[in-house]
Amino acid sequence: MTEKELSQYKAIKKEIEDLNRRIAETKESAEIVLFGTVKGSSKYFPYTPTLFGVAGIDPADATQRQNKVSELLRQREVLRDELLKKQIDIENYIAGIKDSSTRTIFRMYFIDGENQISIARKTHYSQGRIAQIIKCYTKTNKINK
Repeated sequence: MTEKELSQYKAIKKEIEDLNRRIAETKESAEIVLFGTVKGSSKYFPYTPTLFGVAGIDPADATQRQNKVSELLRQREVLRDELLKKQIDIENYIAGIKDSSTRTIFRMYFIDGENQISIARKTHYSQGRIAQIIKCYTKTNKINK
């Protein structure tokens, strides 16, 4: 696990939310195309002839459109599943840190996205000590930037 991967946690979480929204919108969308016109007359006297537009899905394009929508959904779901796996990997990595203080600092910094000053206030360390803990752990556990 690299420091860059750990730093991506919040962006991954937001992208998953965006993909879930896009997947839901794609499932709900139905493209309505003007299919033609019909000749009729008004309800009231004098019954003047009128053309009415008829809307619907063109049967010739329906299968092609359904295939494109299915492929788009599949691509988005595959990407979402990959991102969920990365999110879980990051959470498991941080949960696997043995030292409670370091684990708490990593959770606040990488998962919650808090800055070092905020973490320092909450943990009663200095900002410099927070930076040192992160740097020391990443160095001793061979986490690359």
